[in-house]
Amino acid sequence: MTRSEATRARILAFRLARHHLHERADDAGSAAAVGLQDTPPGSAGAALAARADVGPEALDELVVVPSLRGAATAVALEDLAMFTSGLEPADEDEAKHLTGNAWKDLDGHSAMEALDVASEAVRDVLAGGPLIKSEFHRALTERVPEDLRRWCKGCNEHHVHPSLWRATSIRGVLAIVGRDGRSPVFGTPPPAPQVDDPGGALARRYLQVHGPSTPLLFRYWGYLTLPHAKRLLARAGELARVGDGWVLAEDAELEAPEPEGVRLLPNLDPIASARDREILVPDEGMRKRIWASLGGPGMALVDGEVAALWRPRKKGKRLVVELEPLRKLSAAERDGLAAEAERLAPFRGAETGELALA
Repeated sequence: MTRSEATRARILAFRLARHHLHERADDAGSAAAVGLQDTPPGSAGAALAARADVGPEALDELVVVPSLRGAATAVALEDLAMFTSGLEPADEDEAKHLTGNAWKDLDGHSAMEALDVASEAVRDVLAGGPLIKSEFHRALTERVPEDLRRWCKGCNEHHVHPSLWRATSIRGVLAIVGRDGRSPVFGTPPPAPQVDDPGGALARRYLQVHGPSTPLLFRYWGYLTLPHAKRLLARAGELARVGDGWVLAEDAELEAPEPEGVRLLPNLDPIASARDREILVPDEGMRKRIWASLGGPGMALVDGEVAALWRPRKKGKRLVVELEPLRKLSAAERDGLAAEAERLAPFRGAETGELALA
């Protein structure tokens, strides 16, 4: 394949197929192979509804951990090591990056040491059972040295920096095991099945679902330093050049069916996490609307293209999907999207779903 043959249409079709957005998977684990981000809460359910022929109870088969970019992510148990220890830093620079701004407040510890200490503290705190977020914060703060605490103006007390305690998920000590109202409940994740090289497996998975890509794009996707991203990609397996990026050698032809059908994707759907956003949404103005800093709309796919934007509104036991078409939709397309709204409803705690056209 030459560079000129790596067209947007072929790349998009390849990614949609690998994300199970052409044909739904039969189980939650296969659909969650891409990592289903669950921020804001409910996003993972919406992403699963678009990808798998399952009900909301299938979410219980997945493990939710802080992972890529520090976000809560639902993954299959067999992929747990990939999305946790696969991000393990190898040196101080990588540890600083993965722990965000937490290292700037450190006095007596390096970033690597802070990650070690915080991970052991999380393990100790959760040994007695799950804790809601406020209790987790207080118990964790009591168990760490002073330089691992920071003043939280909102709570008017000291806490461990969020970027640091989220990063402890890399060590397999932290999971989100439920919710108490709007507050997450933290607990210990199940033991992760062994993977010989979790970091290499993570890079391989990335190329399988977001290829063709580059080390820089992988860096942004995984919130890594560029050397870290390059090191993991070097362990992904044999690669092939396609256009301006790389894929696994076995995917060099970008074989995929033509996209068809309709889907309702949450704003932070996994397919939207790739930073080459022009593949999914060519129009720059539309990209600014969708990838807003806060509260962007979801995307309605019709035959692989974003044909409308949407927002969910819960009205009693009804889920109303407020749809903003970006072009004229046919009756068949509107009927398909109405069926997707019905499908999404139980994932949002509603009994029925319906469309409301803007």
